[in-house]
Amino acid sequence: MSIDSVYILSTTIFMMVFLLIGLMYVIRLKRKLFRLMQENNSFKTLCDIVKTPIWFKDENLKITWVNKFYAKMFDRSRSSIYGLTDKELSPAKLSDGYIRDDLYVKESRKPYVYRENEKSGMWFETTKFPLISDDGTLYGLGGIAFNITAIKKSENLMHSMVYNDYLTGIPNRLFLSVEITKLLSVANETNTKLAVIGIDLDNFKDLNDLYGHSVGNEILKKTAQKLKVYTSGKGMFIGRLGGDEFVVVVPNIKEDEYILQTCEDIRKLINTFYDICESNVTINVSIGVSVYPKDCDNYEDLMRQADMAVHTAKSRGRNCIVFYDKEIGKANFKRINIEMHLKPAIENDEFSLYYQPKVSVDGKQILGFEALLRWNSKELGFVSPADFIPVAEQSDLIVAMSDWVMRKAMVQNLIWKKQYGVIYPVAVNLSAKQIHKSDFLKKALDLINELHYPPEYLELEITESMLMSKDSDSRRSFEQLRSMGVKISMDDFGTGYSNLSYLSSFPLDKLKIDRRFVTDIDTSKGNQQIVNAIIMLAQAFNLSLIAEGVEGGNELKYLQSKGVDVIQGFYFSKPLPPELVYDFVDEVNKGVWINKVHESFTQLDKKYGEKITETEEKQKKNQEEK
Repeated sequence: MSIDSVYILSTTIFMMVFLLIGLMYVIRLKRKLFRLMQENNSFKTLCDIVKTPIWFKDENLKITWVNKFYAKMFDRSRSSIYGLTDKELSPAKLSDGYIRDDLYVKESRKPYVYRENEKSGMWFETTKFPLISDDGTLYGLGGIAFNITAIKKSENLMHSMVYNDYLTGIPNRLFLSVEITKLLSVANETNTKLAVIGIDLDNFKDLNDLYGHSVGNEILKKTAQKLKVYTSGKGMFIGRLGGDEFVVVVPNIKEDEYILQTCEDIRKLINTFYDICESNVTINVSIGVSVYPKDCDNYEDLMRQADMAVHTAKSRGRNCIVFYDKEIGKANFKRINIEMHLKPAIENDEFSLYYQPKVSVDGKQILGFEALLRWNSKELGFVSPADFIPVAEQSDLIVAMSDWVMRKAMVQNLIWKKQYGVIYPVAVNLSAKQIHKSDFLKKALDLINELHYPPEYLELEITESMLMSKDSDSRRSFEQLRSMGVKISMDDFGTGYSNLSYLSSFPLDKLKIDRRFVTDIDTSKGNQQIVNAIIMLAQAFNLSLIAEGVEGGNELKYLQSKGVDVIQGFYFSKPLPPELVYDFVDEVNKGVWINKVHESFTQLDKKYGEKITETEEKQKKNQEEK
């Protein structure tokens, strides 16, 4: 075989081998492409099944493929979308944002996730990601947008449950703490003021008792709505702390007068009529204000001081506006100090009872006594009932104290009977919490039976708010006690919300005219009109009348001229310690008090005042020795 023949043969064999290898490579490539096409078709099929938009773009941000749901969203065929950009497909206000996001993904080569809310109310969570080949070349972008409307609604519901008041729908205490803390930071940076306005509905509990909780809830919702409308668009926000307590937060304050004007607006706004059970009821409010940075520099103190100012507004007669100051802070410290020492006071027997006589208007006869609680604290000294009783009423301590008063007064009356052979009716004041306890009647009956106390010499004083309570058990309790001979009187009449239907249906024996109407009655036309009306009511319902707080001869003469029979007040006697009571009785029985001019009463009052002081000093000394 020649060299040429060998060359041709070898070349032919080489070419055949090369072609065979090439053929095998093409076959393998086709198989791979077929598998890729199958995988791609499977992927596309899967994308078309999903009810969420999916899309791909090339490196120029032109759409190369979309799933069926994407095309359906735009109400177009897929082929008409391919090759378009977002600017050609969506409005400019949307496409500008889409393109900005795409450029970020393209440049950073990192996925980007964001949420958006469409006008339809639907929420989407969109994820955009880069398409990068094995050699690191970016050849496009992909994206998928999940419909998270249901999740978002759940989140909103959870947020509402956590941060909104369940009854009124306005922000709650937790939301206030978060937002006020943020606003304080802004106020600090901008050197502006921020005010927290605390709002408390006056006598709301009385209205709740009178009309029921459903009506009370309606009042709260209407109040919240009024505040919401008033603050809308003013940069303020509102919240409910609980019960009948609301808050209005006023940021970015430039002038102090603006705070006061806002408070006045709120007071007038809530003071309007509420249509309740076909009756127009006026709701008054007590308002307290704390201002940053004048009063404090943090959320906790701001809220606490606003609350103190509200309590001060209530103590000043309600329906007024009070700005926090240092004196209020001192008063609050005093209140807390009292609260800390109250419980030990009961345990350490620091309380005592004084007895104020009820005298016939002519001064000839003692008709009974009212037992009044006094506290001579080892730590605090003498504490006024006006200071410690409101504190006790905020806790269950008032129940234990009221029970103690009833027992002590009844025991003391029996001691007097044994010593002097005479017994007088003794009146004790009941607390609302005491009479609403399920065991109130049982405890009262057990005490009467235990002491063998004659029930006709026991008088129970209640207030108008207790009278209006829809607690039928309490009413039945009073009916049973009254059937045994116990007298029921209404204290401080004319200061609450009572009406004729309650007055006629409740088991009452006496009305006590509140001291504020007796003061200056000889010169005050307004007080005269009120007292005259109360006298007419008492006569119409066949109720006895007692005038409290009589301190002057002219007041006495006016009441006497109107037919009031029983007088109680400093004009005749201050409250007396037990050991001086029958000295006073003896003076009256001897006629010392009859036909005396006011100066003589003053001298006797001085005499007993000195005795009272001596007695209190002895009690204090004995307590210190204990």
